[in-house]
Amino acid sequence: MCAIRLKRASYLLILIILIVTNNLFAQTSNDLFSINNRVSFGNYLFCDRDYIRAIDEFNAVLKKEWNDSLQFKIATSYYRMGMFDKSIFEFQKINSDANLIMLANFESIRSFYMIGDYNNLRDKISNYFAVMGESHKLSKLYNYSLLMDDSELPEKSKYVIHFNNDEKEKISNYYDWKTNPPYKSPTKGALMSVFIPGLGKAYAGEVGDGITAFLLTGLFTYLAVDKFQNDNTTSGWIFASIATFFYAGNIYGSATAVQNYNAGIKFNFDNEVKLYLNEKDQFIPTPKHLCN
Repeated sequence: MCAIRLKRASYLLILIILIVTNNLFAQTSNDLFSINNRVSFGNYLFCDRDYIRAIDEFNAVLKKEWNDSLQFKIATSYYRMGMFDKSIFEFQKINSDANLIMLANFESIRSFYMIGDYNNLRDKISNYFAVMGESHKLSKLYNYSLLMDDSELPEKSKYVIHFNNDEKEKISNYYDWKTNPPYKSPTKGALMSVFIPGLGKAYAGEVGDGITAFLLTGLFTYLAVDKFQNDNTTSGWIFASIATFFYAGNIYGSATAVQNYNAGIKFNFDNEVKLYLNEKDQFIPTPKHLCN
């Protein structure tokens, strides 16, 4: 009888220990995954540049209660990972009356610039002006963007007025380039090679190819004439066909070479404008206080 009672008491003690342990574990688990702990851990991950896991932590908190600061960090995380389309989408979730809305608008504008979406960039700036009033820095960025695509530029005096005196000369040069780019004519290049094989390629800056085209066309033309003069018509037609092939290909190639030349001019211009824009720090920098 005593053994039975002892056994029952042991079972009861074990049951009590299990219940207490389970409650303690549940309490500890709840504390571990509390909102404050998840925010703190998310901030640690964010500042450690572990953006993917930081986003997971912040989103877990936002499912329970909204926080514009955490939403801003989610959007900033995507921006810093180079996922600019996603960052724009996340910045747009911030409440329009939030303290961070102005900064969120700036960051969205940065994202539009990074993906080369200049139309939306200008729309975003215009909307910002309508609500917050004109910003000198954003006015300059707006005008810079006009250089980056096929948008029509305003009158020069109205365009350069937004820039400082030490910037106006450079900006004026960019304006002149955009309104009167130093392109060459593909048609002119082709016609030049009609009269002198290879001349069109030299016009496009491909001097070596132009000389090669001139020599090959001239060589096969000479061989064709020589064969015809010596009554070797079969060889004459073969060389004449080769000469014609090089001649026609050179005409087409000259036009293509000029088009490539123009594309290179445009590419170099875009890069120069972007470098100048970055040197002038036209962007509002990403807030550094996020990790303080």
